Amino acid sequence: MLSRSGTSGTDGKLTCRLDIPVSEELQEAVITMAALAGVPKSEFVRRLLERQLFGEFSMAQRMHQASCPGQWERDRTNIG
Repeated sequence: MLSRSGTSGTDGKLTCRLDIPVSEELQEAVITMAALAGVPKSEFVRRLLERQLFGEFSMAQRMHQASCPGQWERDRTNIG
């Protein structure tokens, strides 16, 4: 089995780690929600942290840029 989800982020290689103690209930919730989303639990938690820390709009920009490099700037300059 592969150790990565098969999707590459625009942030490059992820080399830093967080070790966070959590309750068993929270761990089970993360496992369940990650399984429903079809991603590893580390990727699920990383996405939650990124949305919380960087904001929804910023995440939408980053996701769009990753899927269509250069398109965001062209779209933005055509507004108004």
